[in-house]
Amino acid sequence: MNGIVGRQSQHRVHCQIVRGSTVVVAAAGLLVGGCDSSPKPTETPEPRVTYGQASPDMCERMKMTEVAARFGLKLKPSYDPTVQFDTRGTDVYLSCAIRAFDDGERFRTEVGEFDPAGTVRLRTYPNHEDAEKAHEAEVISLRKFAESKPQISTQDVSGWWDEGVYFQTVVPAEPKQHPSAENLDAAGVEVLYELRHGNLRVTTRIDNRAATREIDQVLAFLRDFAEAFTKEAVSHLSRTGPN
Repeated sequence: MNGIVGRQSQHRVHCQIVRGSTVVVAAAGLLVGGCDSSPKPTETPEPRVTYGQASPDMCERMKMTEVAARFGLKLKPSYDPTVQFDTRGTDVYLSCAIRAFDDGERFRTEVGEFDPAGTVRLRTYPNHEDAEKAHEAEVISLRKFAESKPQISTQDVSGWWDEGVYFQTVVPAEPKQHPSAENLDAAGVEVLYELRHGNLRVTTRIDNRAATREIDQVLAFLRDFAEAFTKEAVSHLSRTGPN
């Protein structure tokens, strides 16, 4: 007993010891099982994904012609993608734009052909905590803006990312904005993803028009197209950590 009690007292653990020859063994068992002060094993933190910085030529390296083709679209031949690259501060920001079109009758409206356009914005942060705070602040801002806009709906989304929110907007087209279109029955639609994965934030936006009867189909199409656009952009960033 002296050895056990001595070790416990050295660790400043105070346990009531029952005295008496008939309960010495039981008391020893309580000391060993109930007052064990041995250090607990340190939990190993889970590995986290970390992305490297984007480069100014990344938009050019994206295989957007192939991505568009998978959706039956072509890129606008005369469209010059806008590239924004900003390295001010501690984070790096890159924005790539796209404009595609369907040369058939699919999703065509009185206003014209189906030609979705949008941007994907990538921003890497020096650490995960900064990315988490920035993503949370952006989501709060977007949700607050959507509160007073019944044409905007939102939902949390899961995928290869850590956190994600999806926003969609449907605004009926005003005939006075399209005086040449007779019996206009269409709406402007937009899908937007605000995602975070590791130290990376991604904001992808795609918009177009949709005939009222085809709004659900167009929104589903634009969602898939936006996710493919996003995945293609992210695939050109270097990364470390789990797949």
